[in-house]
Amino acid sequence: MSKEIVYALLAALSFGIAPLFEKLGLARTDPTIALFIRAFVTMVFTLGFLVASGNIAAFAKTDFRSVIYVILGGVFGVLFAQYFYFRALENGEVGRVMPIVGSFPVVAFLFSVLVFGEAVTLSKVAGIILVVVGVILLGNQS
Repeated sequence: MSKEIVYALLAALSFGIAPLFEKLGLARTDPTIALFIRAFVTMVFTLGFLVASGNIAAFAKTDFRSVIYVILGGVFGVLFAQYFYFRALENGEVGRVMPIVGSFPVVAFLFSVLVFGEAVTLSKVAGIILVVVGVILLGNQS
């Protein structure tokens, strides 16, 4: 099994487990406080990894444009996404919230076509349709 598959599966496992802890934590914590705690812990651990691996010097090689793009990605992918995700978890069921949150590949696909001109293929369209159908089926309360 390739490294990318192993890492992707570990990410999926982590993303699948995290909402359980987050839902429990949000029972008595404001989502904004929860977001701050999560971001702070992430920053501390990431800094530790950078220092331990000796990659801290890589900051000097990072160009300004890349920093701006990463900041914007963080604003949307961490700040906004996590805040709205925590609000959804606070107010809803994990089994209903996660499929909707997990529909982000549809948005990413559409923007990748518009911004990067990526190809629209039959298999990609079929995948998007399956994601949408999956969200509907998983989110449907019977």
